[in-house]
Amino acid sequence: MGSVDDLILFNGRLTILVAFGHGGELEKTNLTDLIGSEVMAERWNKPIVFDNSEAEALIAAGIDQIKCHANISTDVFIAGVSILRTELEIRDPITINNIISAIHSNAIIIDGLDFNFFVNRKIEHIRDKLNHGKNISYHPVTKRYVILKIRDFSPKLDEKGLKQHYGELITHFLSGETSARALHGKEISEKIGNDISYYDEDLYLVSSEGVFILGCEDDLKDLLELLELSISLLLLFQIYDRKIDSEITTAFLAINKLHRSKFYTLSWAPKFEKSLLRVSEIGLVILDDIEDLMNPHKITPDWYYQSAYMRMLNTLKVWDYGKIVQHKIETLQNLYNMARQFSTERLTLILEIAVVALIFWEVINL
Repeated sequence: MGSVDDLILFNGRLTILVAFGHGGELEKTNLTDLIGSEVMAERWNKPIVFDNSEAEALIAAGIDQIKCHANISTDVFIAGVSILRTELEIRDPITINNIISAIHSNAIIIDGLDFNFFVNRKIEHIRDKLNHGKNISYHPVTKRYVILKIRDFSPKLDEKGLKQHYGELITHFLSGETSARALHGKEISEKIGNDISYYDEDLYLVSSEGVFILGCEDDLKDLLELLELSISLLLLFQIYDRKIDSEITTAFLAINKLHRSKFYTLSWAPKFEKSLLRVSEIGLVILDDIEDLMNPHKITPDWYYQSAYMRMLNTLKVWDYGKIVQHKIETLQNLYNMARQFSTERLTLILEIAVVALIFWEVINL
């Protein structure tokens, strides 16, 4: 399926999304300070767009080194995740291979800064703007997602020709890797087969690492919104997963101390209950809000966008992460019940011993 010649892009757009945690659900006061209005977003699936800016960028890889204009903005989701969006408008020739290489070798320069440094500084600025003066521990992991929209390219092929002659190249892009390894036909077929475009002549190939687009002009905005929502939910579940892991560790320590110590019977409860309360709050958020966001019928009435959104959630494994988080919540609740059982049994034993001792004392003093 591969081709000896590279695919050359003359006109297109490279979009890099970086999702990051901004420290939990935004409160009304935060939004007022942020957008100068008391109007809350009606639903969590509608991000607040702010901090728009423009910059000059350079894509440098191999023999290609092109200048392009960059549009930068941030989409803030109330639930606790923001997405930094950098759109690079490509107007000079560059090969797809060199675009892939530039992405993974940090050879994209924004306003004189390499992309990684630029992103880290931007994220720090956004977090400070959202939580100014607050001491917050942020989730350390970010999620990067790359979208390539091609318009004018050579050789000029339709969607079938691109899949047939450049399927391996497109799969390398969608896989988020730069290795020159030969790809198995099944991997290529799977990647280029996950097309959620509406029209036969278009391409909207979605993977867990990126999107490759041809056409789809009428749907680009709506599909991008659904994609960003899917990515934000994925990172949100990863943040929840990390928080719950910490609480489960606390719970295990409490149970071990309860099991080993004669004097820990009463002291374990407050710490354990605090952990359970924090995790239960996450469970309530998932039940009350997040599950609605994962229901395509509650996000859009359009059947095509419902189908596309479902495919995005499945491709990014959002459902799988959600099940893991839910399982861990249930596990912590079971640990709490186990600890209560241990404590009750020990207290019952102590009470029985005390009753026997009192009876024995009365018998002696008769």
